[in-house]
Order: sequence, then structure tokens, then C-alpha cells
Amino acid sequence: MPTSSPVTDSIPAVRETLFVSGSDLFALGHYPGNPVYPGALMLDRMLAMAAELASRTLGEPARATAVRRVQYLGVVVPGDVVALEVALCAEAGGDAGSEVSCEAVACVAGDARVRATIVCGVGSDDPARLGAPEVSAAAPALTHRDIARLLPHRYPFLLLDTVSAYRPGEHIRATKVVNRESPILGRQPPQAYPATLAIESFGQAGVTLFYLSQAGNAPTHALVGLMRDVTLHRPIPYDTVLTLDVRIERLRSNMVVFGGSILIGDEPLIDVGSLVVMIAPASSAGA
Repeated sequence: MPTSSPVTDSIPAVRETLFVSGSDLFALGHYPGNPVYPGALMLDRMLAMAAELASRTLGEPARATAVRRVQYLGVVVPGDVVALEVALCAEAGGDAGSEVSCEAVACVAGDARVRATIVCGVGSDDPARLGAPEVSAAAPALTHRDIARLLPHRYPFLLLDTVSAYRPGEHIRATKVVNRESPILGRQPPQAYPATLAIESFGQAGVTLFYLSQAGNAPTHALVGLMRDVTLHRPIPYDTVLTLDVRIERLRSNMVVFGGSILIGDEPLIDVGSLVVMIAPASSAGA
């Protein structure tokens, strides 16, 4: 067991091992040429493990309803063997149902690379279709091709389709079509579109705004370092269009902090309290 693990034999926990290879699908598009295992996929695995532990603890099906904090402490690269552990923290009940809080950690050779605090509650995982949102007929401010000129991501991890509108240094509204066709989802897509991939789209929209706010769209390397106060209101249905509404909360020379929401039509699916992206000059090693 990794020495930095929060788990002891007396605390209910689930554990998995992740073997990361340079021939895995992520290497095609997540920083091509210098691939890094996507934090979104790591967090997605942690959410599933937390839901499994919560369901076992509460005695009925549960799902992740909030992510209080995620800290990315280091990168995971091809050749790494990752030990994933999710342990029960606390349990609370009430008339409206019960919930549990879990601590998750991903370690490589005993060194923690990702830590997260996840809340799970009793509730349906059924992503019943929302009313179809109105889709604007107006031409986008940026097309998929335009976005690819700004972001380092490539297929299948370029998870942003268009930019509807933006104000440099302030705000961006972008879109992502979600369906079952992405190879990221595997041969048997999950019942609902993964919330972590939607959050990845949110982050890519934010980084796009950051680049659009720089003189000459100056190239830099951007890597998510921390995320706080994420609320997962409900599962995401397929065959719909997500609106990514992202604003810059704070901007420093070495970081930018985003906040906002992911919606279908006017209904929020995910609220992101803060997403901190670390910025490094283009001459630095990417991650």
C-alpha cells in the first residue's frame, strides 16, 4: 500500500490499480508528443469507486453529487503504475436521504499524484432526457478548427466544438455536443455521459478564453492544478448540446482561476466553484 495513502484496515475502502501505457488512446490527443494521462479520466475512475463504496455503505444505489476539492500534485505518464484508493470519511443521514464523504488518492510508487474529496448521495443515475434546448442558428465566433489552432489537444481529447461568444479577459460561452460515438467512452458507453469529460470541456473553454485574452494569443503551457466546490446536479444525457459558461475569476502571471456552469438550455448540470489552471511559458516542458 502506498505510504501516502489515507486508508487503514479499519476504514471501509476500495482499491484499484491502473497501468498506463504510451499506446493507450489518451496518448493520441492529450499533449501529443509528450503525453500525460488525463486528470479527467483519473477523476472519473475515482467518482465511480466512490459511488461503489457509498452504495455498499448506504445499502442502496448512490452516485457522486459533489467534488469538494481535487488537487493535481504531479503528472501521470506512460509507464506509470497507479494505485487508486477511495476511503470512507464520514456518513450523514436525514429525511431527504443519506450521503457519505470519501477521500480519494492516486499514487505512483508511494507518491501522491491526485487527491480528491468526493460526496456521494442516494439518487437515480437515470439521465432522463431534458427538454431539447434551442440551438442557435448564428455562426459561431470560433469553429472547431479555430479552437484547434489555440489548444494543444487533438482527437479524441479536443473536447470543445464551438465558441458562441467571448469577452477577452472576462467570459466565454462554448458548446460541446455529447453522444456515444467518442472512442474515449469505450465499446460499451456508460449510461450517462461522464461528468468529468464535461468538466474537461469546461476547462478547455477556459484555457481558450485565456489564450484569446493574450496579446497575439501568445502560446503557453496550461495544466489544471486544483478544483474546488463542484456540484453535480444530475447525470448528463447523450444526444444533446452542452453550453459551457466560463468566467475568469482571477488572473495572475502564473495562474488563472475560472468559475461557471455547464448547462443544457437554461438548466445547470454542473456548477464549478473554482478551477485553477497553472500557466508556464511555452519554453517550459508541457504537461
